[in-house]
Amino acid sequence: MTKENYKKENEDYLLLQLNQTKWLFFSLCCYLASQSITIPILPIGPWALWPTLSDLAFVCLICTFWKCRRFTVEISFSAKKIILVLFIVFFGSIVSYISYQASADQESSGSIFGAFQLYRLSVFFTIFWLTSTVPLTPKRLEVARWIVDGVLIFVCMGVFITYAGLIPIDSIVAHLPKVGPWQFYEGIAKSGGKQGLGFVGYNRAYVAAQVMMLIGLRIHLTPNQNQAIQNTILIVISLFIVFISESRAGLVSMLFFVVVYYLYKPTHAFWVITFFLVITIFATQIGLQSLELNSNEGSIIERQLTVLQANKKENLSGRDERWVAHLASLDNNPINWFVGNGFGSAIDRGDNAHMLPLQITSETGLIGLVIFSFLFYLILRNLYQFEIGQKPIFWVTVAFLVSAGSQETFYPTPSIGQFIGFYLCSVAIALRRKVPK
Repeated sequence: MTKENYKKENEDYLLLQLNQTKWLFFSLCCYLASQSITIPILPIGPWALWPTLSDLAFVCLICTFWKCRRFTVEISFSAKKIILVLFIVFFGSIVSYISYQASADQESSGSIFGAFQLYRLSVFFTIFWLTSTVPLTPKRLEVARWIVDGVLIFVCMGVFITYAGLIPIDSIVAHLPKVGPWQFYEGIAKSGGKQGLGFVGYNRAYVAAQVMMLIGLRIHLTPNQNQAIQNTILIVISLFIVFISESRAGLVSMLFFVVVYYLYKPTHAFWVITFFLVITIFATQIGLQSLELNSNEGSIIERQLTVLQANKKENLSGRDERWVAHLASLDNNPINWFVGNGFGSAIDRGDNAHMLPLQITSETGLIGLVIFSFLFYLILRNLYQFEIGQKPIFWVTVAFLVSAGSQETFYPTPSIGQFIGFYLCSVAIALRRKVPK
């Protein structure tokens, strides 16, 4: 076979591959689009399992993959290594859950939460695998960027209009029964308050993480330097939205990400700093009382400034008490420091640990913490080696780990919703196997 014939045969197969996987790519686009509204759409089953648009998109991914599985791309070597460790994480979680079940009370809530967490892990890990099989040409990546742009703008608008009270916040969940955390919206409305939760969920940490992941993925999908101004505008908007979401850990993470991003672009950093200086001077001249930023919990500015005094008990929002409870459960039986109290057992101590390393240790022990640390070492190393451009997915991952000291961003709790699946989807896109133009 001549070189020209071989080249033509490859081009013909690529065209066939793209044609056969068009519905798989469409399903991936639907999954990305579903991140715009992550509130449940139907109250079917237990409240933690109420289906969302992301769940429907996941089913579409499964079905379309099965239909065109012979034409998908081979998973990249870096993604294969991560999948192997994800499998170890899932298998270890099952073993931990079974061990917990053997000694847990029949009425323990941990049994239900553990089963939920296992289900979520299976979905999220499958999303990573499926995304890794989708052929992503430059044209398809451009389409994905358009979708991510639309989702980011929609999410930011949703957070702003609920913060500003332009629509009653309880109207967003009017189709859902007032059970579990979903009654939180009604409580805000009855108090006459407002809160920037948008259409994401009831947890402000989830809102901030969703915005950060969207802006990180958007920057990854725009390696063209002509998009630098658009990136800057969207970063400024995202920073403001994270601020009014009232997530203090989220704000610290976002500021970290912004600083790192502009270390690569000092010229743009100058204009951003100038913009904020002008705003500050303007606010000083007209009086800060004219620019009050309040929610149902009081001044947002005062709340966010408590980050500078994180060592004070009154600024920890009860986290110190949760940390003590989880540490005490480990001290009660020293063997639990190594194997944990069991996957799903955190709720038996009243609440999650609100600290990722402690949450992992509390449920799966130091063994689980070591495996988790190795997983993210692997993710970070591969992103640093293979992600193109300014490596925004790498840096946003580092930013999330920075905030892990006060929240469980990478743990499959109900409050974090669909975030882990979206994160792993973004990592799979960043570590994709290259497809010719």
